Amino acid sequence: MDPMDPVPWEDVIAVRGVPGEELQPFIQRDVPDLDGLAPADAVKTVYDDWTETLGEERTLDDQGAAYLIAYLLEHRGVIDLAAADAFGGSLLERKPDDERLRELFHDEERTLWWIAVDCGVHYALVSRWLYEADIPLLERNLGEETRAKLAARAE
Repeated sequence: MDPMDPVPWEDVIAVRGVPGEELQPFIQRDVPDLDGLAPADAVKTVYDDWTETLGEERTLDDQGAAYLIAYLLEHRGVIDLAAADAFGGSLLERKPDDERLRELFHDEERTLWWIAVDCGVHYALVSRWLYEADIPLLERNLGEETRAKLAARAE
């Protein structure tokens, strides 16, 4: 496969899941306890629950998880990063619209890392944005293990 070949989300999800989805059960469980907490404390509550519960079974790195938790909480309206000026402001407002995201990723061939730096976020959050916009990842974005699983799945 060519490194620039798109890989449908259906295939990616089948072998490695939805970006950030491992955090959703913890967000769901912890939301009732987050009312009135500062955004950083709310994120830390979910983050601590996630790390303590999954331990070494976590698939996200710590910084990526923190950004995803903050984004998912903001997206649900649980925290207001813009009003609190936490995490450098709203993560929702940093997300390029779907068309611009597609242009950056596919037309301009920007990497996840480049988009992340440009938007002031972690590349794990950029993956989530691509998923939400149904913009396929590229072969170059997949690790060796994921590529092997995809190949085995195709057989």
